[in-house]
Amino acid sequence: MKKSYFVKYNKLHLLFLLTVLTITIISCESEYTKTVKREAEKGISNDNMILGMSFGDTKQSFFDKCWQLNNKGLVTQGPNNRSVQYLLSSNDEDQNLTAINMLFYGDFNENNIMTGMDLEFSYKAWAPWNENLTSKQLLPAIKDTLMNWFPGNSFIPVKSSKLNKETHVKVDGNRQIVVYHKDTKDVVVKIEDLKYKYPEKFK
Repeated sequence: MKKSYFVKYNKLHLLFLLTVLTITIISCESEYTKTVKREAEKGISNDNMILGMSFGDTKQSFFDKCWQLNNKGLVTQGPNNRSVQYLLSSNDEDQNLTAINMLFYGDFNENNIMTGMDLEFSYKAWAPWNENLTSKQLLPAIKDTLMNWFPGNSFIPVKSSKLNKETHVKVDGNRQIVVYHKDTKDVVVKIEDLKYKYPEKFK
């Protein structure tokens, strides 16, 4: 009798622990994971990026579009010919002080199809002694700019174990935008196609 009671007790105890564990796992699901899951379920494709470029463009198409932008005087060659440079003007009186440099280049898969884009922003007048022109002061302005370019969901804070720092992530359908300050000068933005990153979720 005592043995039967003990077995039943252990089974009930185990069931209780499993229930608590399941609830804990569900409640601990990160806000980022919930956001990606929710956006995947919408089945919405947001393929546009910046300056008329989109996920799915070929590498040659990227170069052609940059060439056209250069002919119009909108972009120039970036440092060491490793990126394209675009200048964001400011509405402030002293535009030379608050103008922002944007460097960008496409991310391409093994088939030379663009699956994202890497960008870096910095104040044109940045210098180590200009404390009001650091990346920490620039980051909120870049987030506001990105919200204007890509309306929709807000940024959420996400701790990146890979970068060992907090990032700000915005997900709209399959398009993900990650923002963080790289150092005292630069703010990094990475635009990614989640259909390529998580093909099992974005079908």
